[in-house]
Amino acid sequence: EVRSERTNPDAGFSFLAKRMGEKVQLFLSSVSPKQKEKAYQKITEKRLAELKYVVEKPDMSNFEKSTIRYSTTVGMWVEYILEKKLNSEKASTTETLSSHKPVIESLMKNYDDTTAEWRFLKHDLDYLELYSDKLR
Repeated sequence: EVRSERTNPDAGFSFLAKRMGEKVQLFLSSVSPKQKEKAYQKITEKRLAELKYVVEKPDMSNFEKSTIRYSTTVGMWVEYILEKKLNSEKASTTETLSSHKPVIESLMKNYDDTTAEWRFLKHDLDYLELYSDKLR
């Protein structure tokens, strides 16, 4: 189940403020690698919720950016775990990423496989697989 976000990409300044707050949160959590890893996890969950929102609304003006933002955040999370050698987090992160796959597969069903939207979602799915493999 994907929890909804109160502030989504179509919210203008509010969304920008939300993203700035996330950056501050990441900066402040830098004192503890585990705390920062958990912050990345929360932000990744938010990015999935935003992606789901954009597809279901539909909000085509934010579609491409949302798919890219999601895969980028997943990548930053996984790369942080690998960089800081947080081996104890690898299994739970792989499990979380695996739980995202059916969500994205479900979102893909909204589009014909010849469309750009389907391909953007497919890229997110491919990135999930790539980053899950990096954690193994």
